[in-house]
Amino acid sequence: MNTRTRVLAIAALAMAASPAAAAELRPFVASYSAKYTWLSVGEIRLELRRGPAPDTWVWETQGDPGGIARLVTSATLVQTSRLELHEGRVRPLEFKLDDGVASRQEDISLGFDWIRGRVTGSAKGKPVDVELVPDTQDPVSFNLALMTAMQDGRPPGPLPMVDGPKLKTYQQKQVRSERIKTPAGTFDTVLIVSSREGSDREAHMWLAPELGYLPVQVEQYRKGKRLFAMYLERYRPGT
Repeated sequence: MNTRTRVLAIAALAMAASPAAAAELRPFVASYSAKYTWLSVGEIRLELRRGPAPDTWVWETQGDPGGIARLVTSATLVQTSRLELHEGRVRPLEFKLDDGVASRQEDISLGFDWIRGRVTGSAKGKPVDVELVPDTQDPVSFNLALMTAMQDGRPPGPLPMVDGPKLKTYQQKQVRSERIKTPAGTFDTVLIVSSREGSDREAHMWLAPELGYLPVQVEQYRKGKRLFAMYLERYRPGT
């Protein structure tokens, strides 16, 4: 996964739902400002909406470059996950990544067949055929699964994710409660750190229970150095 794709994957760390005992997805739109190190690199827009089929949802992220990123690309990167809640847990059905470039060399298209237990498709021009294990997620639904677990009161634990042709497992650790200020306001949050064994990267996510554990701030670190950050600018419930 290249840097630009990874940035948008991290941006997919959000959802909206009632902070009740059982997770309940609700439509919303949220916008974040994004920084690479300390430089502005544009805006990230997240939207959760109802899908065309009953009991399905569409979760979409768009990364619009700005600031110094405009010197590199003007393309909008879009990730879309079609998913469902199965027995109270997020289950992806289809995932697509469009890097906004005509060559489509970085595009990804995956289908999740839970009856056969396989995820198949293509990633960056290469075929994908991976065995599905319980709670397998795509780069977008992954974080929605974490948020619904928090709403259910389930402790954050390991989650497998299909990353191109590979299945990778990420550990989640609840660190502390913290009150933080963002452009959208001040929130009481829970800090979750997500990492993978053998990787020098980790993501820090400040989740606001009052917004259904929507992340209001996210920071990505590599070898202890902050590379990327996003801050909630606007939030609007959907219908």
